[in-house]
Amino acid sequence: MIRAGPLLFAALAARAAGPAADPVPPPSIVAITLPAEADERRPLAFPTEPGDTLEVEFPWPLEDWAGRGFTPDPERFAGDFVIEAARGKPRIFVTPVAADAHRVLHVVLAQPGGRTRALPMEFIPAPAGLAWRKVVLSAAAAPAEPGPAATLSARRPVARLREPSPESEIGLLDTLRLMLNSTAAGARAIAAANPSLALASLDCPPRSFGDFTIRARFAVRDSTTDTLGLCASVANQTARRLLFDPVSWVVRAGDRVYPVRTAEFANELEPWATGAALLVLARGPGGEATRLLPDNDFKISVLLIGSVNPRPVDRLPLDGFSPP
Repeated sequence: MIRAGPLLFAALAARAAGPAADPVPPPSIVAITLPAEADERRPLAFPTEPGDTLEVEFPWPLEDWAGRGFTPDPERFAGDFVIEAARGKPRIFVTPVAADAHRVLHVVLAQPGGRTRALPMEFIPAPAGLAWRKVVLSAAAAPAEPGPAATLSARRPVARLREPSPESEIGLLDTLRLMLNSTAAGARAIAAANPSLALASLDCPPRSFGDFTIRARFAVRDSTTDTLGLCASVANQTARRLLFDPVSWVVRAGDRVYPVRTAEFANELEPWATGAALLVLARGPGGEATRLLPDNDFKISVLLIGSVNPRPVDRLPLDGFSPP
């Protein structure tokens, strides 16, 4: 099968009339892409010859047809062409029965969406050996819609997130505290009650820093401000009171390091005691959104600035003050 335009027949006839005809017979099965209905200027030409049937395949089902000289029953109705066509079928069969038969057939095709397409078809007598046996009509591809124009702007795009504020960070601290004082099921219920919150339990082993350990317990993300809240347990591993730097909290995710500016922690731990640290990470070091999800492998750290003896005074025996 080859693809041909409506003028293929004229080109074949001119070649056949030339002095040096191609010994290879021209194709009798052709494919034609239908032009847009608004661009039609003449009917599509189909070369036929008496005694041979032409099959025409449409891209859509047949809805109706009309044409002078076409008969579905030559025994009852005279005509130059015998046509076999049925509504709802995508093909028709046309056979010329008269010499030099030349008629125009109008078909109506049912397009998707309830639309119709009228198509005029002109059946013409063909020179010997140049008649078509089958024609496949196809619809032209719909023109591609132009994509949106894009230009490079020197300005930073406006974020669709709500900017975090002291009020929003304190609100997330309150949510962390509420979840900390609840059960695991209660914490999940609190997160489920607010569509903007995503909760992840962080079942990580504690990280040792010598005198103390830190274990990440759970994380909550507020999608409206892209703010991450973390709850961690800090455990004193010594018999001394530990003192921590309150502005040294750091969260690591992968190879990125995020300083924490909002933290709730006692900043000191008694010997062998464990305390909860609530951290809120609103933005990255450069003020950019972190876009961190709560189920990351977070590594939390803080600086130890010193330790003291919790009982700095020992009882010493003094002469004259010993009990009797």
